[in-house]
Amino acid sequence: MLASSGIIIVIAPDLGLRQSLTFALEVEGYQVEAYDSWGKGRVPVTPVRCMIVDDQILRGHHDLRQELLASGHAIILLTDGMSPPMENNPWLTLTKPFDGADLVDLVKHVARAT
Repeated sequence: MLASSGIIIVIAPDLGLRQSLTFALEVEGYQVEAYDSWGKGRVPVTPVRCMIVDDQILRGHHDLRQELLASGHAIILLTDGMSPPMENNPWLTLTKPFDGADLVDLVKHVARAT
């Protein structure tokens, strides 16, 4: 069964993490686009269900955080639990390591909230 429409965008610099996230989501029927970074102005062609962003990608890139905030997409932020929390963080967070079921539950929560 294919999950409801909209792609899930995964942004994580670590190849193993990207592959693991992609696999866990595709097994559940989601369509996934995965990137090691996010280019300025990159706009998906298809509707976006949500974005899953590893917090490593945001370190030292304040402009990227602002661009993601401005995108209007629901975002799940993957954190290592060691980084200081972001002020005024509107995103759902998931602390690594996590179970694939926890990730899928958050993606389903995002779908219900939108």
